[in-house]
Amino acid sequence: MTMRNERNYHQRLQEFCDCFMETDPKEELQKARQGVSGDPSGDLDELALKFLGLGIFYGASEKAKKISIQRSKNGKVSFTVDIKGKYQLPPPSPELADRIISIGRSITHIDEDKGKEPVSFGLRNDRINLTFQFDRKKTGESFYIVFPKL
Repeated sequence: MTMRNERNYHQRLQEFCDCFMETDPKEELQKARQGVSGDPSGDLDELALKFLGLGIFYGASEKAKKISIQRSKNGKVSFTVDIKGKYQLPPPSPELADRIISIGRSITHIDEDKGKEPVSFGLRNDRINLTFQFDRKKTGESFYIVFPKL
């Protein structure tokens, strides 16, 4: 009898954050962006979860207001962190951005073009309450992670 892996995206995302708590998230985001996932299988889900987890960890550690991944219909991707001003970080590939957005939607069960949902996120012995927001238009799609005011 084989055991099925019952860990969901939300749980796996928290595990990635926990795993990278002692690293430099900005440096790890650069590696993840380049596809250096540390996952020998090359699983796109694992890489997307890693990138998303590192983005959340980076945003939380820098006291960001929000982070956003925006993908236009023509494939242009931007990755922005709103701290005290907006900063562009190297974006993921269009394929990876699509998977990140899809995983975010899966966690929140939002299928509509626009929507937002609170997501409680555990970080070691603490937790942070985030809001996942989505906005899909004819010109592209945006995924925002809004952090609580600290």
